[in-house]
Amino acid sequence: MKRVFINEWKRAINISAVIAIIGVMFCICFDSWNDLIGAIQSGNTVWCVYYFTSNSAFGGMCRKYILPVFATLPFAASFCEERKSRAVAYIVSREGMRRYSVVKYIVNILMGGLVVAFGTVLLILFLRTRFPMTSDYYEASAADTTDLFHKWLAVHSPVRYCMTEAALGFMRGMIWAGVSLFASLYLTDRLVITMFPFFGSYVIVRISQMLSIDDKWRLDQILIGRTVIKDSGYTVMIAAIVSGVLVFLMGCVFTRKMARGLNDGMFYESK
Repeated sequence: MKRVFINEWKRAINISAVIAIIGVMFCICFDSWNDLIGAIQSGNTVWCVYYFTSNSAFGGMCRKYILPVFATLPFAASFCEERKSRAVAYIVSREGMRRYSVVKYIVNILMGGLVVAFGTVLLILFLRTRFPMTSDYYEASAADTTDLFHKWLAVHSPVRYCMTEAALGFMRGMIWAGVSLFASLYLTDRLVITMFPFFGSYVIVRISQMLSIDDKWRLDQILIGRTVIKDSGYTVMIAAIVSGVLVFLMGCVFTRKMARGLNDGMFYESK
């Protein structure tokens, strides 16, 4: 298992991973692009790191719809490519059916999570070189730990705020990378697989709106930092439990479906 994991991990660390990390950074920036450019040019101290991250969480279209696409970029389409190159039979005979499916899923979700987490942290560190973490306005309004958007942490514990943003991003990246890999069992077009989180995010938002689901109970809102349940620590814990269960169940179904497809021979030929 260790050898298979190392081999798959080496494949996952590629130029696409670097592009994906940069893409995550730009997704968060683009939600406040005009403000960011104006702030850099003017050097006005009213702007702060927290403004750009919270503004992206509150009303950002790029962070909501486009950012998950970058989580799939490094590895989610790998199974699709192996089917097209007719390499599945060889890899399964060498690595074993179960190890192949389990390791591929684990490497994929880890890479998807790390891409979003690293991109988020690097952006915060980059912005921190030009702006303070918070401004007087936020410091005056951060009265308690129940403030929305993890404001209290940003003011009183910037390091924990950065870790919180990274943790939520990691969970979100894992979920969407896993969803795209699962979709590759039925889809063979790399572009469709890569863009699947974009369409999936839109569908989730529309269904939630139609059903009038409270934002407090929407995992997608929690993972972009828009909703806080009780306090930041409690929110991360709840998000980790729900995301972990979701990713685990999805992995179980994925490995079972893949094993069935490999046994039937449906994955050995490209379409």
